[in-house]
Amino acid sequence: MAVVVLLGAGASFGSVGVEPYTPPLGNGLFNDLVKRGGVAATLPEYIKHLFENNFEDGMAEYFKYSNKNIMSFQRELAYYLAHFKPTEFNVYLRLIRELGCQRVVYSSLNYDLLFELSAAKLGLFTTYSSEYHQGGVRLLKIHGSSNFWPDIPTGSFSNCNFSGSGIADIVCPIRPLNQIDTLNKCEQEDSVAPAIAMFAEGKAVRISPDYVRNQYEMWKEQVNKSSNIFVVGVRVHEIDKHIWSILGNSKAKVTYFGFDNDRAEFNQWKINNNKNNAYFYNSDFEKSVQIIKGLYRR
Repeated sequence: MAVVVLLGAGASFGSVGVEPYTPPLGNGLFNDLVKRGGVAATLPEYIKHLFENNFEDGMAEYFKYSNKNIMSFQRELAYYLAHFKPTEFNVYLRLIRELGCQRVVYSSLNYDLLFELSAAKLGLFTTYSSEYHQGGVRLLKIHGSSNFWPDIPTGSFSNCNFSGSGIADIVCPIRPLNQIDTLNKCEQEDSVAPAIAMFAEGKAVRISPDYVRNQYEMWKEQVNKSSNIFVVGVRVHEIDKHIWSILGNSKAKVTYFGFDNDRAEFNQWKINNNKNNAYFYNSDFEKSVQIIKGLYRR
């Protein structure tokens, strides 16, 4: 029975050894995108203000403003997040090294590639599956990833706009790419984007939603089978029912790592779900690794 580790933006932010710097949290992400001079820099001031105060609110308004034409924004977001690289001091390396691969299913809400690049530094390949393979590490990215690209030749779509469509803009197979190929794709494509969820309530996916949905279904299955779940760097945001209702209804022991300002939301979630076997640790990502190792080995 596998242990499940769920990682959020707070984990990447707190992973310490990152070049050129650690990825920002949501409240700093938009300003960094604006500095790059792309789509974010051209938005009306009222939408920029929404983004600066709450990225999800800004994204929801931009989705309406653009008539669902968010492909360029998503591509620029992926390009920005795919640049980050772990150093030898990164906490993801320590996490994988300490917990290992055979009995752990890692999962992430993040679009960046810090986990995959850390695994590669340890000589491991990443498999986006719940099935273990010798020499690999399992990682389920349930909101998609910067490297989840449609498996179509570069330039198949050129100078295209996708707007006003229904559930999805493109439905086709996905081929996960390495970091270099991901960055090249982001630079070369002018019409499509990778399969990443909108950073807004509902987490809708406009590119190959079935592929990302399968990541989520594998995660949900592992959560329901697991006896031990560790959550690091994820805000307890009960509106995200696809995460917090599943964790609340699971029989597994849930161990959550956060800070004092996370405690009230965590405790309220416990009460709302009658979740008596959930435990809060005041700890950053770096310190959580040893705590998880100790609890996991018992």
